[in-house]
Amino acid sequence: MNNHKSEYGVIQTIRFMIRQAVKEAPAVLVWLVVDAILALILQLLELYVTPVLLRDIEEQIALKELVTTILFFSSGILLLTGLKEYINNATYQGKIEIRMSLCKAITEKIGATSYCNLGKKDFQEKKERTNQATSSNSSATEIIWIQLNQLVFCILGFLAYLFVMKRMNVLILAVTILAAVVSYLAAQRSVVWLQNNRAENDHARQCMWYLRGEAWSPVSAKDIRILHMKEWLLKTMKQNYEIFMHFERALGNHHFMADCVNIFSALIRNGVAYAYLIGQVLAGNMDAPQFILYFSAVSGFTSWVQGIMENVAQIRQSGVGISDVMELISYEEPYRFEDGEPLPKNAAGQYELRLENVSFRYPGASEDTLHNLNLTIQNGEKLAVVGRNGAGKSTLVKLLCGFFDPTDGCVLLNGEDIRKYNRKEYYRLFSAVFQDFSILPGTIAENVAQCVDEIDFSRVKAAVKDAGLEENIERLSEKYETKLGRKVHLDAYELSGGETQRLMLARALYRNAPVIVLDEPTAALDPIAESDLYERYHELTKGSTSIYVSHRLASTRFCDRIILIGAGGIAEMGTHEELMEAGKEYAHLYEVQSRYYTEGGMEDAAFDA
Repeated sequence: MNNHKSEYGVIQTIRFMIRQAVKEAPAVLVWLVVDAILALILQLLELYVTPVLLRDIEEQIALKELVTTILFFSSGILLLTGLKEYINNATYQGKIEIRMSLCKAITEKIGATSYCNLGKKDFQEKKERTNQATSSNSSATEIIWIQLNQLVFCILGFLAYLFVMKRMNVLILAVTILAAVVSYLAAQRSVVWLQNNRAENDHARQCMWYLRGEAWSPVSAKDIRILHMKEWLLKTMKQNYEIFMHFERALGNHHFMADCVNIFSALIRNGVAYAYLIGQVLAGNMDAPQFILYFSAVSGFTSWVQGIMENVAQIRQSGVGISDVMELISYEEPYRFEDGEPLPKNAAGQYELRLENVSFRYPGASEDTLHNLNLTIQNGEKLAVVGRNGAGKSTLVKLLCGFFDPTDGCVLLNGEDIRKYNRKEYYRLFSAVFQDFSILPGTIAENVAQCVDEIDFSRVKAAVKDAGLEENIERLSEKYETKLGRKVHLDAYELSGGETQRLMLARALYRNAPVIVLDEPTAALDPIAESDLYERYHELTKGSTSIYVSHRLASTRFCDRIILIGAGGIAEMGTHEELMEAGKEYAHLYEVQSRYYTEGGMEDAAFDA
């Protein structure tokens, strides 16, 4: 259950879902009302069948007429039950289509939203809540149709039973309604308690599932054994289990109290109703069939009142989940996309990137990661960005790529602020490989081309060949149609670390964008392998503007210019030779790192440190 304040009210969420239904599956709305009417007729048949048959028996009507009455009620009940089941099956697919259309809209929003949104806490929270609201047949965006159907059904039933009970004393109606309200409020007290206290229980449940997953995981199996983690796992799981069980016992007590109130309310309601109806029978104002009819109506009337209140509460709760979906889909976009200006035509393919007085601070941080930075990257230049971990190298790259907008200052493309352009078009200028790159659960060709339609296989093969991966792929039975990603395809091929790196190179070559960005994608490789791969990128991307990010200084010696990021800005800048000659931090870091890669240097470096 959600326990946060929604931006949209219940009426707005219902309107939103109705609009979705009209667009995706309008039959759901029609059948929703028809099903409620049929359900009411079925309820009335079941209400009247016993009193009518009892009256017929008392009046000793002919057997043929009695059988006819029985057949009428039985056929009606059977027919209506069958129709309801047909409607349920007929609308099942439509309800799923509506929910899946929202899943698609959410996926499109998350996949296309401004990159900076992905790091915002409220966006992440909304994303998690929308998953709860759309993940199953019982989630808010699908269960809402059952709840609306039941609300219509209860309202119609309330009106119908009110008409049936019009002969009864107003006091009986008042007691019946009061008993229903008291029972509902007692049940709601349990619901409110659950909402206010489930956070700790949810955390304990998540911990238990996590710990169980780790205990079962082949990846964690080695650590559990060699580090003697078994006792710690069991102890931590037991602690969370006790929290979980304490919550469940307390919840059970609240439910028990609510049930007791419900039973007591029903006892008072039935006692008053029995007293009144028996008095009417003894006074000769009511016969036995009427007694049964009205007593059944009293019980049913309570159900209608409770049903209305319960369904309103359920719809309100589902409305919170639907509001989460609406909030995410309409989440504000700080970047311009379709409403942005198109990039100016550049037949010569000449692009200059410039950071002008750029500062950037992450949300919630007390200091700028980068402060008042100025940098110009000329067309065709090979630029290396180096520095210690956490210095701001990746942040600089994300600013250049347009993933982040500066807190102050601006990023310029050929002298124009990139914020005015269509950001999607701006992204097309870059071919980037990041440290956390993605292997899609598709074919090798699709992973190289990064699309599923209109793949240029000649370009794919050329890129794979240049990346040095051709021989490996040609050995596979499916070759370029070989599937990757075992989480989706059981027969998928598993790439080695080296093959993955070369696939990323092939992907960059296929894209053939004006600007190449490598943001430490080789961090898992040894220094020699990283240097070789960077050299290969250098050879194959001549003429392109290239930005190489690394914390290993030896990998980027070939670059036209090297900038060392430190203290929120550019601490040093120049060629490798110039920086070494200057003898400052770059030269010191290079010397320290180089000791690790010479014979016997590991011990010397450790000793010097």
